This record gives sequence, C-alpha cells and structure tokens, in this order.
Amino acid sequence: MPRDVPLNRYAYAVWRRQALVWRRVIWSAVTTNIFEPLLLLFAFGYGLGALVEHVGGLPYVAFVVPGMMAYSVMFAASFETTVNAYARFQVQRTWDAILATPVTLDELILGELLWAATKGMISALCVLAVGWLWGGILRPEGVLLALPVLALGGICFATCGLAATAHATSWEFFAYVFTFWVTPMFVFSGTFFEVTRFPGFIQALAWALPMTHLIAVVRPLTSGAALAPWAALGHLAYVAALAAAAFALARHRIGRRMFD
Repeated sequence: MPRDVPLNRYAYAVWRRQALVWRRVIWSAVTTNIFEPLLLLFAFGYGLGALVEHVGGLPYVAFVVPGMMAYSVMFAASFETTVNAYARFQVQRTWDAILATPVTLDELILGELLWAATKGMISALCVLAVGWLWGGILRPEGVLLALPVLALGGICFATCGLAATAHATSWEFFAYVFTFWVTPMFVFSGTFFEVTRFPGFIQALAWALPMTHLIAVVRPLTSGAALAPWAALGHLAYVAALAAAAFALARHRIGRRMFD
C-alpha cells in the first residue's frame, strides 16, 4: 500500500536516530574519528614537514592537508559502516527493530549511509579548520568545491563499508577490511607523498582505490594546482560508480540475510 511519507523522511529518521546515539557517546567518537586524523596531521606535518619542504610543487603542509581531509572522511565513514553498523546489524539487532516499523530496507540503508558520510564530513571539517590555520589551504575559495567532493567520497567509503558488513559473520572479518582496504588507502593513495613515487604495480593498485581519485580532485581545489575539468569528472565518475556498485551489492546481500 502506498505511503504518504516520502522515502527521505524515513531515511532522515534513521539518520537522526544515529545522531542521537552519537551525541550520548560523543567523546569516545571524537577520540576515534577526529583526534586521530588531527594527531596524524600534526605528526606528519611537523615530522616530515621539517625534512621535506615541497612535494609536487607545493609546500608540504599544503600537500598533506587535503590528503588528511580525504583520509579522515574515509576512516570515519568506513568505521561507522563496518564496526558500528555490524553491532547494530548482528549484535544489538537494531536493524530488526527499525524494520519492524514502516521503515523499508532501502530507507534503512540510505539513513546509515548518510549518517556515516555525516561523521566523515565532521572529521574532515576539523582537519580543514586546523590545516587552514596552519597555512595548508592555499586557495580558500576552492574549499567550497572541495566539500561536496569529500561528501561524495564519504558516500563511496560508506557504501563500500556496508558491502563488507553485509558479508561479515564475525568481528574478525573486519581485520581483513582494515588490513587490505583501509590501510592501503592510507599508505598508497598519495596522502603523504606522490603516487608516482611507487613502482608501477603499486601505482596501478593505488588508482584502483577510490581515495586516490578523491585526493586527485581535492588537492588541486585547495591548493590552486592545475586540474583539467575532464580529468576531475573522470575521477568523480569512478568514485560515484564504485559507490553505486557497492550500494547494489550491500542492498542485495543484506536483504538476503535479513529476509531469507
């Protein structure tokens, strides 16, 4: 029977539920999703920054700040849709309770994805604020374009995390996710140095990862470096396509596990 409440209303209800829970545990969440990227920014900015003045034609701090913004989005969104989502899915059975209401599976998934992307953007904005004060944003007007790009990245990382959760049968499964998915994006995607520094096969791996494409767009926007429009569209199309594929996989697998 058709409903008089649009899909986004119920998705927002799921988002709001997660926000209210997060508000009750905000300090532990801040420690994980915000302080860790800031500590890494401080450590690498001062540590390597004292040894390396310029990378890719940019001052090192201007090179590393957009990379850390992308990393903070990636880590927060991935953590939310893996460890935290699995707890709601299999341990607390929160998803079963939500689906006992008029909320559909699509609305539940959409609400989870939007909340994960929101947490990623909160983390990225904290890195942005510190990096800006530190002199790591050379083109302030580019930030207005960088933020929606980071939001798209947050959706992509969230869908990929949820696709992993859809296949998880125990907590140990996420050791593979963080070892073979999150960590390679941290070390190979150009966060702290150029991808071209790696051997060819590592470069190929790096460009298969969505964070490499995200950084390739965000860094020129915040630094003023040249970026051809067609190249930016190609990077964003890759991130969007991966998000769509991961969403379809997550939706299919979660549906089978919950309703079959």
